[in-house]
Amino acid sequence: MTASSPVANRAPLLETPFIPLPLGSVRAGGWLANQLKLQATGMTGHAETILPSLGPDSAWRGGTGEDWEKGPYYLRGLISLAFLHDDADLKQKVQAWVDALLDGQQPNGQIGPASNLDWWPRMVICWALRDYHEATGDARIIPALLRYARYLGDTIASQPLHNWARARVADQIDTLFWLYNRTGESFLLEIADALPAQGNGWLEFFNTLEVKETDFAPSHAVNVSQAMKYPVVLYQRSGEASHRDAFGIGYEKLRQEHGLAFGMWSGTEALVGHSDTQGVELCSMAEQILSNAMALKVLADPAIGDEQERIAFNLLAAATTKDFKQHQYYSLPNMPVARTNPRGLMPFRDDHGDDLLVSPHSGFHCCCYNLHMGWPKYVQYAWMATAEGGLAAVAHGPTTVSTEIDGVAVSITQQTDYPFEDTTRFIVDTAQPVSFPLLLRIPRWSKATRAELNGQPIDAVVAGSFLRVERQWQSGDTVTLSFDAPVSLATGHSGSVSVWRGPLVFSLRIAEQRTILKPLPDGFDEMEFSARSPWNYGLDRDANGGAIDLAIERSPMPVNPWLPETSPISLTLAGIPLPQWTLARDDHIADETPLSPIRDTTPNQPIRLVPCGAQTLRITAFPWRGGAG
Repeated sequence: MTASSPVANRAPLLETPFIPLPLGSVRAGGWLANQLKLQATGMTGHAETILPSLGPDSAWRGGTGEDWEKGPYYLRGLISLAFLHDDADLKQKVQAWVDALLDGQQPNGQIGPASNLDWWPRMVICWALRDYHEATGDARIIPALLRYARYLGDTIASQPLHNWARARVADQIDTLFWLYNRTGESFLLEIADALPAQGNGWLEFFNTLEVKETDFAPSHAVNVSQAMKYPVVLYQRSGEASHRDAFGIGYEKLRQEHGLAFGMWSGTEALVGHSDTQGVELCSMAEQILSNAMALKVLADPAIGDEQERIAFNLLAAATTKDFKQHQYYSLPNMPVARTNPRGLMPFRDDHGDDLLVSPHSGFHCCCYNLHMGWPKYVQYAWMATAEGGLAAVAHGPTTVSTEIDGVAVSITQQTDYPFEDTTRFIVDTAQPVSFPLLLRIPRWSKATRAELNGQPIDAVVAGSFLRVERQWQSGDTVTLSFDAPVSLATGHSGSVSVWRGPLVFSLRIAEQRTILKPLPDGFDEMEFSARSPWNYGLDRDANGGAIDLAIERSPMPVNPWLPETSPISLTLAGIPLPQWTLARDDHIADETPLSPIRDTTPNQPIRLVPCGAQTLRITAFPWRGGAG
């Protein structure tokens, strides 16, 4: 049994334009299915072996071991992957964790280890259990969550939220709403109404980015990504415009004040500005995928779907090795070397000494537990139901959505190699003809999208909107979108430019030398990477500011498109060798990107760029010469 139908908000919560589909309604295909397979055979599938905190002694499994966020983080990602990938071994692991949690629930409703009463990890556990219920329909979950909610309501006055729980309170409120929509129990809304007063002042923060509180939480980049859902969660209860608008205001301010060349804001623990030698923590990427999905549900803003793709296709892909056996704690736009270092040597706000180490255990030990939900959450929320009884494709890629509309079984397959090709086909399969609206996101970068329904042109396709096709659908109906994806240059730190095509940002193809520091079983080694080819290049620009000698090369689509040697798309541009741009800090990091425009008369030479996600070492923010004037 599964909870197969989407559940809309129940009054007095506001109706949302989009409604998340239950976990398992969307399945990956093509390269995206292979990405989940690599995860299942890589770090997620082996996590309980390579990460001792997840073993049978975990306090979340009834033992005396780790009792904070590690187990909950892992379980949330494991559940999503197990049911999206339909993996029997992973489901068996899920069952062991869930059974232990439910069997260990105390008579007063408390869930989890008595050795640590922090509210924060239980917020993650609640989210994991709700996903599990959607995938399985397990009748134990709703009563268990109701008992825990009563315990929460009875206890928060005497044991208020603190530290991370204050920062991440929206996760708990969202679960209370989820539970209310399925039970109608009004006490859940009373608890939800009481929680914001105990949380951080996120509404003011997203409007100003000023940190006025004494604790570190509001400047911590992972907290920011988790809290991005805060205003849209509250808006469902309040209906206040200030809540509705804060997500977009905050997103734009973060981009303006901390944005990096590959599509997200900085955070080497804390927000830290625009420098190309700062980075993004892997936890921030995964959490932003989830927060964006919750914002899409409430705001139905197609620009948020664009952001989902930028994070997944550029940052998530870049942050792990291409066999998904290692990750990096921080990912930097310009990173021609990845080594361990003496603590305090690097320019990061928090330098753990191994933040660039390519390892199953890179950096502080949170990302190795939280990374598991990144790709699964992208797939899970790639489609949503609409309030008017239709379906919306909000984030593109090879997927199939299956649900019922007016009692009729409907599935739609998005057949594509996107983002490595520009055409995507939506093929409908229905048990019988049925009428509903189909909403297809048109990216804002695609200014001249061509659309067809069963081979006939569709007019009035607008960039940065949802194309609405409403009709009686029958099996075989096909909508084809052909996106317009010109190469463009985006200006960033020190006047540098990044090279974009569609949702992909491109990085210099650098030949990589791997050095194994610590061999571990089954290829889960700890490694350093160094460059075997020159990395210090700028770009030549023409009088109109465009790239010179631009050529686009396409290759056959491989099973794994993130291997640089078989990348299905690459760019060739005119590059300028810049030997004066060197490594810094005892050769542990690139020096700051030279200020553009550069003054150099060196003849240019062709350089090859591949998608950022296909490289571990990379240059993504390029200095340049030429251009107008």
